[in-house]
Amino acid sequence: MSVTPYVMVDSAKDYRQFLEGAFEAEVSNVIPLPEDPERMVHAEARIGTGVVFFADSGAGGMRCLKSPSNPVHVQLWATVPDPEGVFARAVDAGASPAMEITVQGDGSRMGGFVDPFGTLWWLSTDTPG
Repeated sequence: MSVTPYVMVDSAKDYRQFLEGAFEAEVSNVIPLPEDPERMVHAEARIGTGVVFFADSGAGGMRCLKSPSNPVHVQLWATVPDPEGVFARAVDAGASPAMEITVQGDGSRMGGFVDPFGTLWWLSTDTPG
């Protein structure tokens, strides 16, 4: 059994660029909207061993609806070897810092940002030892 997050955004093309820039994600299985090839009905981004599905928002991908903005009701947690690097690349790509990367009581490092699409991302390393 597994769970895969599916993120609906106002611009899947921009979201793809963000994921590739911040996380060095590998994007595949891109299905363009037949009436508008600049929009995506579905795409998959591999980030390490995890996958995030994403698409342009709207019923069936047929029209663009505004993504909800407040409160953030989707949070994604990414365990990465270099959270400082991902954090810096994300901010360079337009994310807003939510919490700088800091060392936690267990020795792991953690921080977070809100991407330009309103999703709160938490970054952490594996717990040492």
